[in-house]
Amino acid sequence: MALGEGDYRYELVDGWPKVPEGWELMAVSDAAVDSQGRIYAFSRGKHPLAVFSKDGDFITSWGYGEFGVSPNLVSQSHGIFITPDDQVYLTDAYQHIVRRYSRLGEKDREWGVPGVPGVTYYRRQFNMPTGVTFSPDGSFMFVSDGYGNRCIHKYTSDGEYITSWGEGGDGPGQFAVVHNIGCDQQGRLLVCDRENNRIQLFDQEGTFIEQWTGVSSPGDVAFTDDGMIYVVEQGTGGHVSVWTQDGECISRFSGSEGGIVQAPHGLAVDDEGSIYVAEIGEGDRGQRLLKFARV
Repeated sequence: MALGEGDYRYELVDGWPKVPEGWELMAVSDAAVDSQGRIYAFSRGKHPLAVFSKDGDFITSWGYGEFGVSPNLVSQSHGIFITPDDQVYLTDAYQHIVRRYSRLGEKDREWGVPGVPGVTYYRRQFNMPTGVTFSPDGSFMFVSDGYGNRCIHKYTSDGEYITSWGEGGDGPGQFAVVHNIGCDQQGRLLVCDRENNRIQLFDQEGTFIEQWTGVSSPGDVAFTDDGMIYVVEQGTGGHVSVWTQDGECISRFSGSEGGIVQAPHGLAVDDEGSIYVAEIGEGDRGQRLLKFARV
């Protein structure tokens, strides 16, 4: 069954990915694609980071002992971002950290103090961070911070702090939950203000540009080289939608269509236009990484 509308229609790829015998992915919070087209699944289960080919073949896994390493340091894996040179950035909301790894899982830097939340009044880094993105030219890094701080932090490309903006509320530049962040080809920051049911757009100095309100609990955004913007929506059963740079939704498919999308949380898009949806359901419902091939 083809899902979506117009030129952006998709089919679920059955049996993707092929997990090793005895494995369960469990509560996949986000996904990303590296320079070789390999798909990374960041999850809250026994196997924190798993890597698959486009065909769904298992390649490797890592992150063991890095997340949720004691009863008092509970993990909530959240966002993953991979740079063009395959540096992997992972955010853990409960540990209040952002970490950078090589594509094979070698950790080389950490921001935040594990298990210690920053003071919200001062926007100290971090209080339940959710995602990372970079400007198109790689000059600046941005962190969405997140559930507690409700703000955006800006850094140099080397990860040195520059400034922050945002506060709680529902006005321009205010947030209910900063659930994730992305940067499009124009250099605009798209912030998923989930509980306010909108995506806010900013320039790289934090100046508010506009907001898109035709979304239901937006959870994550992804981009392709043709300028299209992909959104996972967590509200009303879960949706995946495709948008133009002008904020027009041109395709959408939902969980109501045979329960195909059950508990979407994050997404990624590869160079063939296939969409990978990370789900964080419970029990036997929606703890998956799904692939939807463009048709």
